[in-house]
Amino acid sequence: MERITVSPVLTELRFGAEEDQLQSPIIFSAGSTPFLRLESSVFTPCPVFRTDDGETAAETVMTANGEVTVKAGGTLRPVRMTRRAELTFSYSGHPLLTGLGQHEYGIEDYAARTEYLYPHNMKIPVPFLLASDGWGVWIRADCAMRYEPFASGFRFVLEAADKFSIFVFGPDTCAGILKTFIRMNGAPRMLPRWVFGYLQSKERYHSSEELLDTVHRFRELSLPLDCIVLDWLSWEEGCWGDKKPDPVRFPDIRALTDELHSAGVRLMVSVWPNMTKGHDCDEFASRGMFLPGTQIYDAFSEDARDLYWKQCRRYWMDGGTDALWCDSSEPIIDPDWCGNELRPEDERCRLLTSASSVCMDPARMNAYGSVHTSGISARWLNDYPDKRPVILSRSGGPDSAASGVILWSGDICARWDVLRAQVAEGIRAAESGLVYWTLDIGAFFVGRNDQWFWRGDYPQGADDPGYRELYVRWFQYGAMLPVFRSHGTDTPREPWRFGDESSLAFRSLKETLALRYRLLPYIYSTAWQCRQDCLPMVRSMLIACGSTNAARCRGSYMFGDALLVHPVTAPLSEGGNKTDVELPEGCLWYDLFSRQIYKGGRRVAIDTPLDRFPLFAAAGSILPLADPVLCTDELSAPADRLEIFAGRDGSFTLYADKGNGNGYMRGEYCLIPITWNDDEKLLRMDASEGGMRCVFPLKIVLHLPDGTIEEQSARYVPEGMTVRFD
Repeated sequence: MERITVSPVLTELRFGAEEDQLQSPIIFSAGSTPFLRLESSVFTPCPVFRTDDGETAAETVMTANGEVTVKAGGTLRPVRMTRRAELTFSYSGHPLLTGLGQHEYGIEDYAARTEYLYPHNMKIPVPFLLASDGWGVWIRADCAMRYEPFASGFRFVLEAADKFSIFVFGPDTCAGILKTFIRMNGAPRMLPRWVFGYLQSKERYHSSEELLDTVHRFRELSLPLDCIVLDWLSWEEGCWGDKKPDPVRFPDIRALTDELHSAGVRLMVSVWPNMTKGHDCDEFASRGMFLPGTQIYDAFSEDARDLYWKQCRRYWMDGGTDALWCDSSEPIIDPDWCGNELRPEDERCRLLTSASSVCMDPARMNAYGSVHTSGISARWLNDYPDKRPVILSRSGGPDSAASGVILWSGDICARWDVLRAQVAEGIRAAESGLVYWTLDIGAFFVGRNDQWFWRGDYPQGADDPGYRELYVRWFQYGAMLPVFRSHGTDTPREPWRFGDESSLAFRSLKETLALRYRLLPYIYSTAWQCRQDCLPMVRSMLIACGSTNAARCRGSYMFGDALLVHPVTAPLSEGGNKTDVELPEGCLWYDLFSRQIYKGGRRVAIDTPLDRFPLFAAAGSILPLADPVLCTDELSAPADRLEIFAGRDGSFTLYADKGNGNGYMRGEYCLIPITWNDDEKLLRMDASEGGMRCVFPLKIVLHLPDGTIEEQSARYVPEGMTVRFD
């Protein structure tokens, strides 16, 4: 084992392939005070087996995860030895422990909760643990793991530990640790501006005609929209996973994307790593590029990644498609994604790791999704330099954002307890370095059948008033995430499905869409800040405010520097009409709906009828807003309005670029530092930085602590300007 001091607050322990147990504990200290000890490392040799296809028969079966080709009768042969590792740590104090990725149950503190780290439909494993008192641990390895806590300590069990490293962070702030961790995995790539608008999806649109009719309906109702998503079965019947579109239902991809683009809407298309028959399947089979015993392409092979990308290009990308949805990118989940009863967690892990380890290297099992999507991203950048990569995946890691990959939480169920858990999962995903994270608004499964994962509470779907209420609350939460996307099965998802134009549910959805689009200058600038500073757009109170506020402010998070969000996770009939929110101490907080002003450091009860949710701006915030638009293409200036919330000094950096392409990496952007001096009531917008010169009018609105509002009009020029309020 080699110990490397990377920086005063970062240490690497590098383990080779032949390491034995530690001879003595390794101590990590803040000055003379230890905060963490690696007590032991125990290694156990174990064999790696591989499936030998031989002359096995192949059968195509329909599973809950789609059509899968199953090969029966293959034999297992040993191919090499690896080793199982147990790494045991102890720590002082009683910190809150978070991180570990995104899972299913909304765990907020892992001090006493075991977690299994392997890829699954609703699991994105990240072996990174963050402690509220200023330290962190990252196990840099790609095998399945188990995290086990005990009194004042924890253990990571690695199932296939070849060469690996342990990184220990600290002492540092939690925000500082998270920034370092994200930077080590690659700064997030800027997504195109349209991605921060609204993405409409469902299972599924059946034809080009249906896609276009849906877009036209959005425009008729003056509903903002920037992307429509084509889910599975774009292929010809019987050719699961083939990337050739059905010529009857999708006769001309270029004509489809041209018409969508003329309406200011982009197209995202679902592609799968598994194939049953068709041209793409034949190409992979003839070249021996499937994982052993499967018809899933071998993403670990450079040549296989080349072929997969060539197939993505052939019709969809060369036809003008704007984004790829890499579904089922775990990719082996069927042994657990079946049955009537949820299995014990250790059995679920065993089933999937056993099935995966015989067809891919168990030392890289957790990396399939990242290798798959990063391979697409790299080739995309080479072939389409004027179009930023946009890839949606439910499997990946903290390196995904550097490839322009958006992660989502999988096929969740429509229940209030699931919504509550998803809020916690979204917060913890950000604490795990998953920068671009989202979910299926309204949940994927709305109804209920015999399978353990298909357990929604609303068999009547959008016709059920109860589901309409739940959907509105989920929609409000989704609008305050980096990517705003509705998707699911069992019931339609378009806003007009939830009531006529006079209904409260429809009006609430329309108002939430309008809010998202007004916030676009703020959101896009926050995405730039995320790239520059490596701080997630979603920030837990632990990251934003420190440990003193973390425990009290559960259920709340900061969306960028300015906005505190607290999603409503209870029905109106069970107290959802009034929501308690703990406001962090240290400043005033402005309710953006009621315009009431509250002192921080206390719990307040906020009225939350269906069309409102707790949304606050901190004193000192500068909030750039847009005038009403129907798509991001209509945004004509970096911002149309600046809202200033007085009570303390503040600053913000307004960012704009062309909205797509990679010119921003060459300085083709407009960056405007803005400061507010509270004592002098002076707003300063400095000279712009970057290669874009922006001149635009602004309405500047000042919110004062006494509840009054002052307004001025101004015109920004590249040399800068100041505005003083009397």
